[in-house]
Amino acid sequence: MKRLAYIFASVATALVFTMLFFEKSIGLNLVILEWITIPIMLILNRPFKFNKLTITALLILLTTSLAVLYSHSGWTIFVNILMFFTCNSIIVFKNYRSYMFATFESFRNAALAFVPQMNRKHEDGEPKMKKSKVFWLTVLAFVITLAFIILYSLGSSKFGDWVGDIIQSLDFEFIVLFLVGLVFANYAFRKKTEKLMTYESGLEETLVHKRKRRFLRGLSQTLKNRNYFGVVLLGMLNIVLLFFNISDIRYVWLYSWDGSFLKEFVHEGTWILSFAILISQMIALLFFRENLNFYSRNKLLKILTMIWLAQNCFMTLSVGLRNFWYVKYFGLAFGRITVFFFLVLVIVGLISIMIKVAKHKSMYYLFKVNSFSFMVVISLSALVNWSVVIAQYNFAHSDSAFIEYSFMADLADPALPYLTKTRAELDIIDQQQQQAMKFDTRQDYFITSKKYEILIKMKIRGFMERYENQNILEWNLADEWAYRELKKSGFADDTEFNADWFDLIR
Repeated sequence: MKRLAYIFASVATALVFTMLFFEKSIGLNLVILEWITIPIMLILNRPFKFNKLTITALLILLTTSLAVLYSHSGWTIFVNILMFFTCNSIIVFKNYRSYMFATFESFRNAALAFVPQMNRKHEDGEPKMKKSKVFWLTVLAFVITLAFIILYSLGSSKFGDWVGDIIQSLDFEFIVLFLVGLVFANYAFRKKTEKLMTYESGLEETLVHKRKRRFLRGLSQTLKNRNYFGVVLLGMLNIVLLFFNISDIRYVWLYSWDGSFLKEFVHEGTWILSFAILISQMIALLFFRENLNFYSRNKLLKILTMIWLAQNCFMTLSVGLRNFWYVKYFGLAFGRITVFFFLVLVIVGLISIMIKVAKHKSMYYLFKVNSFSFMVVISLSALVNWSVVIAQYNFAHSDSAFIEYSFMADLADPALPYLTKTRAELDIIDQQQQQAMKFDTRQDYFITSKKYEILIKMKIRGFMERYENQNILEWNLADEWAYRELKKSGFADDTEFNADWFDLIR
């Protein structure tokens, strides 16, 4: 990377960054920044050497950037920024094969982003100064210049007034944002290093049997002991898990709701069982490491491990079914959606361990497969505005699932067209809730539909004011659609302030 091109790209990107985000919320500006930065990253780091990981990362990054426009949820914006943060190393450092190692490089690169990038040698081959010396010499030059500005200001009132006017005209937030833009540009365009890539290039996906000539007798005995312990332990654990899965068939797969709130059944049970599954994965990996993979008498241990992992897959499905029953009777919520995506990753992890045991795969293979699946799954989860999905689903199932009005009123603004209900519609929903639920839906800790109606009107009023005053760079399709739908339905015109609202929402 030419030093002059690097400096020009960094300063230009910092200026663009500042103009895009100064006194503006995230919207179209984030997409513009990424679509400008990515080509510069590619040009500055020629020649292009795309592999499967690079192509996938680029497609995911561009897709999530578009999702910022049409979905524009907080989760979508977070995932898009996360993908840019981690995919930066995949695009700039093109020899990475694993998303996990590229992420490590991204964290390393972020830590160095506060230090300007310097070439190691001049064009004539002479070594450059150390970065620390460059930094402190720059600071010293700045301090001396500042001292002379003060002296000149004291010597000339006209010059002092001119300097004072410049200082007063400067906007502190603008300067800080420009400095943040420089850090961002330095992070995006840094020159590649070889250390972590070289380490990863030496890792293999398939294990190699390394024979140790020393202490062969003791080594054989160690493998025999570990194999025996594994057979006994996994044998007992398989029996326990079998009875647990049989009980799940009776109490989860053939579940019949008794009207309880399902807190222990889902909230506590789901995460405890998920933790147990992760521990099970660690147990399987603990036994199948090093030369035990090639031990000639490990067939029984392999069979028991496969059964153990298969039973854990069944238990994962049972956990998913617990979550399904919760959604069926208490509607969708962000945590319940998160559980489903998490369980997909758990299933991938269990299957990858089964492949490792059967095919003598290495830990690097596991990290590569599971980090890639994490990248794909978390990106897929960001393509949808879940507030909209939750609003649609919950009100569509008001005749069979409980609607918690306080939760619904807190959903994001793009869901407002689905959250707005007439008084007649809310009365019907209240009747459906009383008939469908096996508990009293009018308890004190549940807000009434009347209070919900007022909260939504206040929410619409705030949204309309914000949308009509926003800058074009803050534009996104989700808010645009919600604004037009509210205008079309007439709900936007029915938000006149009423003094009775305060009494009703207390």
